[in-house]
Amino acid sequence: MSRIWQSSPPVDWRALGKRYFNLSLYYRHTFGGETWKISVDGGFHCPNADGTISRFGCTFCNIASFSPSRRYDQPASVAEQIRRAIDHFRKRRALDRFIAYFQPGTNTYAPLPVLKAMFSEAITVPGVVGLAIGTRPDCLPPEVLDFLAELNEKIWLSVEIGLQSAHDSTLRRINRGHTFADFCQAVWACATRNLRVCAHIMFGLPGETAEVMLGTIYALRDLPIHAVKIHNLYVARDTALAKIYAAGMYRPLERDEYAELVVAALERLSPAVVIERLTAETSDAYLIAPDWCRDKSGTLRRIQQLLEERDTYQGKLWDRMAEQTPEATRESEMG
Repeated sequence: MSRIWQSSPPVDWRALGKRYFNLSLYYRHTFGGETWKISVDGGFHCPNADGTISRFGCTFCNIASFSPSRRYDQPASVAEQIRRAIDHFRKRRALDRFIAYFQPGTNTYAPLPVLKAMFSEAITVPGVVGLAIGTRPDCLPPEVLDFLAELNEKIWLSVEIGLQSAHDSTLRRINRGHTFADFCQAVWACATRNLRVCAHIMFGLPGETAEVMLGTIYALRDLPIHAVKIHNLYVARDTALAKIYAAGMYRPLERDEYAELVVAALERLSPAVVIERLTAETSDAYLIAPDWCRDKSGTLRRIQQLLEERDTYQGKLWDRMAEQTPEATRESEMG
């Protein structure tokens, strides 16, 4: 099997007039048509909240704020969740290709027989052409990775690993419960098994300057990353961050600040990396700040506007990065 990590994109997205290699284009190229992700809730917990690592979780995390399944009752069956979602999508448009995305919680944090049963059930549903599995870097033991590699031989599969920041001081500040070294180890363990990795990162984390945030982008350069999701940090109710915000000790990024950072990040990412997300979204009922999170389309328009005004694009500064070693990239080593 050919290596999925590559230095050039599988499709010439710039020739198609794109400013970055977006997910919908990648899906069309890979699966031959429009493909949608379906969020699946396997009921998984998190070692950073159940007492295994910590009982407090990440300072920003309220799963219900981004996962409707944790706000409402779900069918007992994984297959039934997928079938209901497919029926819902098909009422609005003609679709026949879907990715089952195990999203809420840490979706490799369970005994192997449980994972085998759930993931195997998901791929039996007609219309499912792939699996995306969200997890933490410290929850990918060899036996689980070996099973995912077996699945990857049968169906398209992506492992989505939460990083948020490449700086250990930030990871401690937000109570992530893992280090950047843990993330690197997990990514390379996936790569040796030819597994695609999507890295999740956040801009606007407490204590991080623009230089430090872009340092996370630099830190990804030499890792076998297939895709990236970029989120802006928002303040959700019932979180430690909400208390910090109420005390006046945290200021979320303004939309223009965030858009500027995203454009700078895109310029520095490899043109072969798939951009799966450029902004976060959450339920209005859980959002405290910033208010512009309620307008996802407006944020995406602002990012696109900046790209066009500056006639820039993903990977424009990619080749130059090898010559640059900003102080921010070494911050994680110094702690």
